[in-house]
Amino acid sequence: MFASEREDLKEGDLQARPYAGYETWKGWDRYFQFTADEAEYYAGELQGIPLAGRMVLEIGFGQGSFLAWARSQGAEVSGTEITEVSLAEAARNHVELLSSAIESIATEHRERFDAIVAFDVFEHFDLDEVAVRIRAVATMLKPGGFAVLRFPNGQSPFGLGPQNGDVTHKTALSKDKLEQLCQGTGLKTLRYGGSYVTKGRWGVTRIARAMRSTAQGSIGAVLNAVFGTAIPWDAVVVLVMCKDTGLSHVRRS
Repeated sequence: MFASEREDLKEGDLQARPYAGYETWKGWDRYFQFTADEAEYYAGELQGIPLAGRMVLEIGFGQGSFLAWARSQGAEVSGTEITEVSLAEAARNHVELLSSAIESIATEHRERFDAIVAFDVFEHFDLDEVAVRIRAVATMLKPGGFAVLRFPNGQSPFGLGPQNGDVTHKTALSKDKLEQLCQGTGLKTLRYGGSYVTKGRWGVTRIARAMRSTAQGSIGAVLNAVFGTAIPWDAVVVLVMCKDTGLSHVRRS
């Protein structure tokens, strides 16, 4: 690119360019619907977190499958997004839309939500954005509310694939990093580990998933023993936090 061409590019163009056609690249072709596997996954990931009659916000809802599922569980749902197609589909499905810059609206929505989820979102932010937005999450959660964050595992070499498989990813994350940024917010870790593995229907698929999960768990245990660590080695991990509560854990069967 010549210097004159660089000068013609506006900052907004440079920021938006990686997201041009993003929904097509991601293969989003069915909005605000969820499959049986997705329903099992969300139920497993949010086990112990009540939804019926609760206020739920999803940051970066994508094609809206989680919000559709949460609504089917009786939740009142809101969401944030930046892609025009997703925003249009959300409006068509009567989803309340909030600003994607949640730090700018956190005070307005102070202690409004019972649960705030972000699946594969916070790695899209630079470190300063992660810092202000995790604090915004804390502000917007009710006391006893839950934050559920899924992201590529920055503590594992197996997380390099998902972290570097998208040009819009900016920051590698881990529980330790997020806990450091959460100091003084009232957010405390309840659970941290690999994302929930759906079992699926009986048959070859279910057997293969079980064998893969068992093998990965065994390899992780060996690596922790060899390196003297106690971290999850999964490619993608989930951090569940609670605001100002005495709970020590959320069980997952």
